[in-house]
Amino acid sequence: MAKRDLRPVERALLNWLSLLFDFTVLTLATVTMGFVVYLTFNLVVSSLHAFDAEEILHQIVLTVIFLEIFELLVMYVREHHVSMRNVVELGVLAIVRKIVITPDYTTVGWKTLTALAALIFVMGWVYVQERQRRTRHEEFLISHGMEVER
Repeated sequence: MAKRDLRPVERALLNWLSLLFDFTVLTLATVTMGFVVYLTFNLVVSSLHAFDAEEILHQIVLTVIFLEIFELLVMYVREHHVSMRNVVELGVLAIVRKIVITPDYTTVGWKTLTALAALIFVMGWVYVQERQRRTRHEEFLISHGMEVER
């Protein structure tokens, strides 16, 4: 099917919606970074009053998760696409946080634990596939005399 030309009204509407979407993503990125600053401040203050290693670990992992979300939002604004590899990293971090904050695994149930293990396996497989795909792409660029961005 041939790609049809957009009428000026359609083009203007799509441009406006694209700008609105970018504005929304920038707003989410700003809110996310504000929350990271809040979490970091809260982490420092709470660690000065009472040192609870488990709570500090939870807060650190949560802060890293929000930093990853911020990175995904910034990547979208810059490149208008998001790397599957980064999404998988974020998913693995979220699952690790869930595993770390669960104090008693007997209350979780074997089905949930099996599902978490399967999810981690699948995300690891996707991550490895993404790394190999990127490596093949870089080899192609190098073989054709092009520079590889790092």
